[in-house]
Amino acid sequence: MPVLSSFCGAGCIGPIITSLSNCCSQSCDYVRTYEEVMDSLDRDVKHLNSRSRDVTRDMDAATRRGLNPKSEVLQWQQSVEQLDREYARINRRFSGMIKCLCSFPVNLCSSYQLRRRAETALATARELKQRVVDKVADDLDLVRFVEMPNPKTLGMDQVFEELQRHATDDGVSIIGVHGMGGVGKTALLRRFNNDFPKTHTGLDVVILLELAIDYKVEEIQRSLYGRLNLPWQDGEAQRDRAARIFRVLSKLDFVLLLDNLWEPLNHHAVGIPNPEPPTKCKIIFTTRMEDVFGRMGADKMVKMECLAEELAWDLFRLNAKMEPLSNNAYILNQARTLAMKCGGLPAALVTIAQAMASKRTIAEWKNAVSIMEDAPSQLPGMEEQVLDPLKLSYDRLPGDTLRTCASYFSLVAEGCWLSRYYLRELWVGEGIIDDFHGTSDSVFKASYWLGVLNAASLIQRIDRDYFRMHPMIRAMILWVASDCGKKENKWLIRDRIGLVEAPPAEKWKVAERISLGWNRISVLPEAPECPDLIFLHLRDNEPLKKIPNGFFCNMPCLRILDLRQTGLEELPAGIGNLLQLQYLDLSSTRIRSLPTELGALVNLRYFSLASATYLRSIPDEVISRLQGLQWLNMHNISSGWRVGEPGEEGVRFEELESLKRLKVLGISVSTVVALRRLCGSQRVAASTHWLQIEGCQGLTRLNIPSTDHLGEDMRHTIQIRLLAMNELEEVIIGGDLGVGAALLNLEYLRLWSLPKAKLVWKARRLESIQELLIEDCREIDRLIRLDDDAKDGSETMILFPNLKRIMLRRLPAMENLSDGNVVYAFPKLETMEVQGCPNLKKLALVAKEMKEIKCEISWWENLDWEDDRTKSFQHLFKQM
Repeated sequence: MPVLSSFCGAGCIGPIITSLSNCCSQSCDYVRTYEEVMDSLDRDVKHLNSRSRDVTRDMDAATRRGLNPKSEVLQWQQSVEQLDREYARINRRFSGMIKCLCSFPVNLCSSYQLRRRAETALATARELKQRVVDKVADDLDLVRFVEMPNPKTLGMDQVFEELQRHATDDGVSIIGVHGMGGVGKTALLRRFNNDFPKTHTGLDVVILLELAIDYKVEEIQRSLYGRLNLPWQDGEAQRDRAARIFRVLSKLDFVLLLDNLWEPLNHHAVGIPNPEPPTKCKIIFTTRMEDVFGRMGADKMVKMECLAEELAWDLFRLNAKMEPLSNNAYILNQARTLAMKCGGLPAALVTIAQAMASKRTIAEWKNAVSIMEDAPSQLPGMEEQVLDPLKLSYDRLPGDTLRTCASYFSLVAEGCWLSRYYLRELWVGEGIIDDFHGTSDSVFKASYWLGVLNAASLIQRIDRDYFRMHPMIRAMILWVASDCGKKENKWLIRDRIGLVEAPPAEKWKVAERISLGWNRISVLPEAPECPDLIFLHLRDNEPLKKIPNGFFCNMPCLRILDLRQTGLEELPAGIGNLLQLQYLDLSSTRIRSLPTELGALVNLRYFSLASATYLRSIPDEVISRLQGLQWLNMHNISSGWRVGEPGEEGVRFEELESLKRLKVLGISVSTVVALRRLCGSQRVAASTHWLQIEGCQGLTRLNIPSTDHLGEDMRHTIQIRLLAMNELEEVIIGGDLGVGAALLNLEYLRLWSLPKAKLVWKARRLESIQELLIEDCREIDRLIRLDDDAKDGSETMILFPNLKRIMLRRLPAMENLSDGNVVYAFPKLETMEVQGCPNLKKLALVAKEMKEIKCEISWWENLDWEDDRTKSFQHLFKQM
């Protein structure tokens, strides 16, 4: 007891109670902070679980798109899951260990260990919260590009470099490659697909799609699904597939190569994003149809041309295995001829060369050349590899009208240029151009058709006015016209081959179109049977002086007959049998009179007698019976017009006025009365496009325009020629201000053989004149004399703002191109021709666009080269 008493004394119990009290206080503080740790951990784990669920949804969506979740995101999710499980264990133990007895835990040692776990978990939670989970999936498991087989190509380096240059320009997003069939567009795209990704590693994917002609959106989507490793589901809607493709491609730097595009691709329907510059993404497509560029919104166009001659020969020689034949000059010559006939088209060069690779004899090569000239389709592989693919462009033309337009290029010799003016006239006759108001309108319509053919890669534009057809396109059209080789003479084309005899009559029997122009034919078959013939071209056969009487008796369907520039002296009466004839050209022939039977051609739409200077007689009522005429050219002929004067010869003017459908007229008048009658007839004046005024006894002064001669109704006149008027003293430009609308379209003015006349400028500019030709006018001492009222004190005057060509010939009195101190300026003048002007010593004019001065060298050397204005033209000499 004493021991106990002493032990439990006041002195001992106090420290114990203090120690216990301190311990309880620290424990309570510990438990309190422990709960704060658990609360913080609870909040952080809930937040991480919420984020994890969002990430899971994003990963599921990415997986459905075929994307692979990123490993760091998967690891983050696993860490969140582990933390969640750890928190659950800590929370269970914490709840079980805390037995509230004045807030004391049952097992303080265990609670300290659990707290350390909780603090570690909280630190882990905070670290996981700080990680940024942005892109949940890796890029697609893609092959960057699929290398395509591609044969060896030649002559493509320059266009390939151009395509590469555009493809690396971030300011360019859509690029088009244009060219005719067989020119190598597919080979170019395959080369780009194979080579470009190797040197430009920043791209995610390059996809090449070679499209079917009539592709479907689903087909393109299926191809893109395959390249993007997306799972294809047959029941999926096209719109949903497009959305999936869009979501994938919009996250990639891609180049999409589309080969063989005939119509603009609706890339939104497919799901292809529209790249917006600046961008690495590109859409590159090939097409034969030029208008696809604008409709696709292309930024750049790459034009693929056929190979130049030497490159074409290299490609041919490579594929023909020519080395064993390198010492045989004759075979090499034949081989070069074959290569040239391919026109540089790689598909044709390769096909023909491979067909000839096993040929070793002269006879085989000579025979191949002969076949190539007459029927290329008979050479092995030509139909399948060249003609059939080219035929696609022809077949896809919108309607038979354009196919007919294209066919005219195959009716002339290979490589010939055709002008839009010549084609315009043929198409007026054919009825292709019908609803037109004048020559300008008809040219616009012809230009439109030609533009469509050019855009479809079926013809080639030489310049503004001339076009030609590639020899392989021509061969294709002739092949199609022969029912793909089944009817050999359906189109009988023997143009420009030096014929002296026409093909025998039996070859005419099945013909629909015959072209024998630019030959030396003198005799035609007596009475060929041509039940299906609609086109006959005999132009430029100078020896052809007579057509047999029965020649036209068996041509019931003939619509086009071209006899221009033949030596023809008369037409047989049988011409009246051609009741379907719509086009007849007798220009520059030697015909002296027209047969009465010509009046039976009531369907004639186009009739030209231009420059038929031998023509003296046109029977009454022949012209007036041709009520279908829309185009009548009687320009530069000697047959006159009867206008009621006694003793007159020629055609009654009333016949001309009776042609209600007449829209275009070329006419020559030789009396003042006829000129006034012409200009006073509203319909005839409005139809007059070419006007020749000659003779006109008593006419001493002519205003252009004027109320008495060239009046208000002459709005469509484009050419005026004044010639052989011995009494004419002045031709006044703009002298009559009372006819404001007259001659607004006048482009061509010629003064010829006017011994007394001078050209005078009075008041008004003729804005449209492009050509001014003056010859054999011996009194003209200056180009244009200014009327006193026209002088305005200016040192430089613009009289013809659109003049492009001046021709001055045999003007012995010509001394100056200007008038006194006034210098004439011609802002668009390009060409000047001078001949027989010995007294013209200075070139006193302003012409900054001048490109050439054609003249004799003796005249050029005698110019006053001390004159500053003359000296400015010294580099433009071109010898005549």
